[in-house]
Amino acid sequence: MRLIQIVGVAVVAGAVRHAIEGPIPVRDDEEAERLVELELATFADEEDNDEDHEEDDDLASMQVPDLKALAAKESVDLGGATKKDDIIAAIQAHRAASGN
Repeated sequence: MRLIQIVGVAVVAGAVRHAIEGPIPVRDDEEAERLVELELATFADEEDNDEDHEEDDDLASMQVPDLKALAAKESVDLGGATKKDDIIAAIQAHRAASGN
């Protein structure tokens, strides 16, 4: 199983998936490799490090208004997300796509 980050929109295991979802697990390693080769995704499990976990913990401890303010500061398109988990996913996807 590989953890990938979709870049935009892609079909994964027969389902349409979006970058805003954040890293997603793919059971079929060949499918994960195909998506990366087509530049529809990157391997999220190779980018994983302790700094990322600290940033994720910081996001989880924040309140929704603070998350929205952070998203605006980082120019994150929330796409209408209003729930805390959705806002965090959007911020994480934006950071992953921009290399931050």
